[in-house]
Amino acid sequence: MAQKRKTNHKKSASGKPGAKKTGRGKRADNLDSALDVLEKIENETARAVKDNLTGDWRDNLFEIVMTRVDLAAPHKKLLARLPEFARSEPSAVPGMARVYWGTMKRILQLADAPARPHHVAAFGVLYASIIDTFFKDDTRDHAKTMAALDRRLGLFEQFADFSSCAR
Repeated sequence: MAQKRKTNHKKSASGKPGAKKTGRGKRADNLDSALDVLEKIENETARAVKDNLTGDWRDNLFEIVMTRVDLAAPHKKLLARLPEFARSEPSAVPGMARVYWGTMKRILQLADAPARPHHVAAFGVLYASIIDTFFKDDTRDHAKTMAALDRRLGLFEQFADFSSCAR
């Protein structure tokens, strides 16, 4: 059964992409602007969910990820181009991977979920599959993304129980 959202955070994470210039003189419709948007989403998510988190880490993960989806929605086209940007700047990929790992770890820590390295790795795969669903989700309320997240969190919960490592 799909979870219900506690709140709806439909805020823009930044101004209009494409308006600012990067250090290389390109329009901001590139890797730098996408990474800026992701950083703003992470900061806004932490502020937005702090009063909505409970003692249940699975519910907390659901709230955090869906808040990120809501904040990312206005930037969906730009963020969907991340793979293209990475292909055009392959030297940036290791840094992007470090940023992604750190983000996954901070999401788990914010949710008070298990966050040992194997949990971070497993959650990173789960999160990537949710983002793929989000990019294909054409529902106004992200219903397909919510349903996929609920199923994937069930799998992550089973993994965390199975691994039964201390946090």
